[in-house]
Amino acid sequence: MNLSLYKERLNLSQAQFIFIDHEDAMVATVFKIVQPNGEEFILKICSRAGDCLREVFFLNHFRDKVPVPRIVQTVPPEAGVDGAVLMEFLPGQLLKTETLNDKLCHEIGSLLARIHLDPVKGYGDLTTPDRLSSDSRVPFTLKFEEGMDECRDHLPSTLLAKVRGYYDQHIDLLLSTDGPCIIHRDFRPGNLIIEHGNVRGIIDWSSARGGFAEEDFCPLEFGEWSNNSSYKNSFLEGYASVRNIPDYHRIMPLLRLSRAIGAIGFTVKRGTWEGKGKKIYQFNRQYLESVLMTT
Repeated sequence: MNLSLYKERLNLSQAQFIFIDHEDAMVATVFKIVQPNGEEFILKICSRAGDCLREVFFLNHFRDKVPVPRIVQTVPPEAGVDGAVLMEFLPGQLLKTETLNDKLCHEIGSLLARIHLDPVKGYGDLTTPDRLSSDSRVPFTLKFEEGMDECRDHLPSTLLAKVRGYYDQHIDLLLSTDGPCIIHRDFRPGNLIIEHGNVRGIIDWSSARGGFAEEDFCPLEFGEWSNNSSYKNSFLEGYASVRNIPDYHRIMPLLRLSRAIGAIGFTVKRGTWEGKGKKIYQFNRQYLESVLMTT
């Protein structure tokens, strides 16, 4: 990565670049930037152009609606240059499940509902509005097929056949989903910054799109927030204080299946399934095998 290019284009020639390394940073490279005068920023460099475009789109869209970092400057993606977003540094810490409480869960649930309040014209990538679909199954199927293709030469054919069979039997459940609206698609503790017991910022919008609200409840149901029933109830009460809770339970198995295939495919494609992505890979493969191969 040519950091000198970003230093020049963003006027950061004298700044200190501190690499932020954590296991969830799989699709972007993130630095904390410290200027000689002590001013701090975050620089997110996206290896995929679409991720950068979505990050900029949603940070601008939600600037005065929900807490998000302010964009300072951007480097648009171009041939040979990864797109980058220079944004304000938000004080606080990434949320850990052990620091959750009922008050905070209520606030987080209400913030998710505020994201879902925004109706959109169709399902899909909002940075390419001419490609949006009126059918929620279309972009869902595109992502599913992408994951299946990435897994084709890796997972056993018997397992893939069961995945395909479940998908074919249940895809029409998406005909009556809660949307289209804006969804974050990765709404979990690691993407919230907390300061003094309150949400200071919602980060990582590179996966956001026009979708159905049910999808953002996947982390809640998969135990990524907490297995504490009181916290879950507070989350849902916070959500319900802003908008009606969608009937997400009926399609959750289909969403879980699709996410598992997508996660496995991602680590296989990147060659990280035995390295940095091993934890994600094993978790999702074990899920598929335990659920599908026993039926």
